[in-house]
Amino acid sequence: MIKKIIKKTPKYLKVPTQAVIFFSLLLLVTSFFAGAYWLGNSGTLFSSNSKDIPVFAAEKNEKPQLDFYVMSFCPYGNQIEDVIAPVAKLMGDKAIFQPRYIFDKIDNLADYCKTRSGDPTQCALYVQNNYFPSESECKKTIQANLTACQDEKAYIKSSNGSYYASLHGRQEANQNIREICAWNQVEDKNIWWDFISLINTNCTDQNADNCWQDQAQQAGLDTNKITECFNKEAVELIEKEIAFTTQNQVQGSPTVFVNGVSFPPETAYTQDGKGQLKIGSKVIDQADFRTPNVLKESVCASFKKSPKECKTILEAISENAPAAGGC
Repeated sequence: MIKKIIKKTPKYLKVPTQAVIFFSLLLLVTSFFAGAYWLGNSGTLFSSNSKDIPVFAAEKNEKPQLDFYVMSFCPYGNQIEDVIAPVAKLMGDKAIFQPRYIFDKIDNLADYCKTRSGDPTQCALYVQNNYFPSESECKKTIQANLTACQDEKAYIKSSNGSYYASLHGRQEANQNIREICAWNQVEDKNIWWDFISLINTNCTDQNADNCWQDQAQQAGLDTNKITECFNKEAVELIEKEIAFTTQNQVQGSPTVFVNGVSFPPETAYTQDGKGQLKIGSKVIDQADFRTPNVLKESVCASFKKSPKECKTILEAISENAPAAGGC
C-alpha cells in the first residue's frame, strides 16, 4: 500500500503507544474496519498504470444522489465532509446528498475479542519483528487488549444481546447515531452541515458525549429531540446503516457513490499518483479527486439536464482530503 501523509489539526495527531500500534496491526488483518487507508469495494486501492483514462459515467436522472459513508471521527471522513459541504449547499434541493455511517455488529463478544486482541502464543514472533521489547511485555499488552475489548461499556448493546461498535470507540458510535438523528429531523440540511462542521472542529472521539450539545444548539438543532431519537431508535438506525454498508460492500470511510456508482472508481488510481479520470469532457488528475469542484462535476454529470448551479466553479478548501486514504 502507498502511505499517504496529511497535515491535520492537533486533535487527530495522537502519538500511539506500543499497545495501540500492535492492536491496530491486528485489526488491519482481522477486520475491515482496521484499514488505515481506503480500500474501495473490491479491496484494491490502486489500479495498474494504464494509457486508457477511466470514464465516470453514472446513470443520469432528474435528481442525482450522492451517498457518502463515514465515521464521525475518522479524519479522512471529516475531510470528505468538508469537501462535500459546499457542493451540497450549492445544489440545494436540486440533488440528494445522503450521509451513511459505518458500524460493526458483534454477535459474540468473546469470539470477537479473541480475534482482535492478539495471540499470546505468537509473542516470540512479535518480539522478533520488533513489535515488543520482550515476550512478557507482549503478553501483558495482549491481556490488556482483551480486557478492554470485553468491556461491555465500550459498545452499544441491543436487547437481543448484539453489540455495536465504531472504529474509534463508544463515543464515536454515539455520535454517529446523533448525526443520523439530526439529519432525519431537519428539512434545511444546511443546519446539519453547520452542525457537522462544528463537531469536526470542536469535538473528538474522547469528549463527544459532553461536547455535542453545545455544537447542536449553536447550529440551531433541538438537542432534546436528538436525545429522544438516540434513546428510542439507536439500534434500529444502526441496523439500517449496516444494511446499506453490507449491500454496497463498503469497506472504509470515506466511500462515495453517485447514483450508485463508486466515485472515484478504483481504476482511476495509479501507483505513481498520476492517475486520471474523465468526467464528461473534462480530465481530472488523481490529486484532485477529492475536491469540491470535482465532486460537483460528478454530480452534474449525472443530471439528465444539469442546472445552472453546475456552471459555478467551487474553490479548493484549505485542507482538501487526500486523493486516497481512509479509516
